[in-house]
Amino acid sequence: MTIDAFTHALTEEFYETLVENYEFSGLSGRPAFLWDMEQRLADMEEYGVDAQVVSMAPLPFWKGLDDESALEITRLANDEIRRLADEHPEKIIPVGTIPKVTDGLMDEFERCSDDLDLAGVQIFSNIDGQPLDRPQFEPLFETAERTDTPLWLHPQLHEWYGWASEYMDHRLFGWPFDTTLALSRLVFGGITQTYDFDLVSHHGGGMIPFFSGRIDGFYETRMQYPENYADTDLPDLDQPVSDHFAEFHADTALGDAVASHECAHDLFGDNLVFGTDYPFGPDRGRAGIEKGLAAVEAMDVDEADRAGILSGNVRDLVA
Repeated sequence: MTIDAFTHALTEEFYETLVENYEFSGLSGRPAFLWDMEQRLADMEEYGVDAQVVSMAPLPFWKGLDDESALEITRLANDEIRRLADEHPEKIIPVGTIPKVTDGLMDEFERCSDDLDLAGVQIFSNIDGQPLDRPQFEPLFETAERTDTPLWLHPQLHEWYGWASEYMDHRLFGWPFDTTLALSRLVFGGITQTYDFDLVSHHGGGMIPFFSGRIDGFYETRMQYPENYADTDLPDLDQPVSDHFAEFHADTALGDAVASHECAHDLFGDNLVFGTDYPFGPDRGRAGIEKGLAAVEAMDVDEADRAGILSGNVRDLVA
């Protein structure tokens, strides 16, 4: 069995609402490929994908929304994701979206879990430019723990440099970097020590697997010589500290680089899940499925681990 653990959709009704009520113009042309369910199902059948975990696009839209607008459009997004799953119950595993933290959106989080029976909730790597370990965002993780709702962490745009968008570097490299920062803040900010929740990070967990040794050395150095790093406030963590990062989940939306897949598996192990970012990428996401499956097949892992990556590990989350 194969489950694609990180894909996106956009319904026509949601898109029309964005354009008509929110003057949205973030996607060139009319992005019908995002709501073409006939093509999606055909692609899944062609490549042997039995089900997709689906969350709502477009992700940058939620950035900077006022609280009232955010709640209104988020409720529609979550209703639409539920509708897609109801129409295709064997193929679509629905994940809602909670773009920021307000009383109203925490109520919406509960509605996603209790009333809509969604498999998880998508959050972003920063909330209007603020890191996730800020005290005002703790209700997000308290609610995830209390409702036993897995979180899907998607990177969000940030204004690193004005020129970063010229070659799409703000997405190509900026998004995995923002994911890395988010995971780091959750560990070093004490959120993962305080709250018990599952989280699926996009794009192989960003830089975390490749720099796991640097993470351990960084932490050990600053704990050994605190007088030299008076401006660094780190929690008391069991070592190696990379083990704390390995408790997150990560997907394999890494293209066709087998070494990247194996690096992610070395850190995340049974927490690595197959994911493609469909329908984004070459050939409207089909290349991502084909190359991603080939990379998983080529990984130097035993068949039990491969089966876990392809479906077993994410089934444990959404069961």
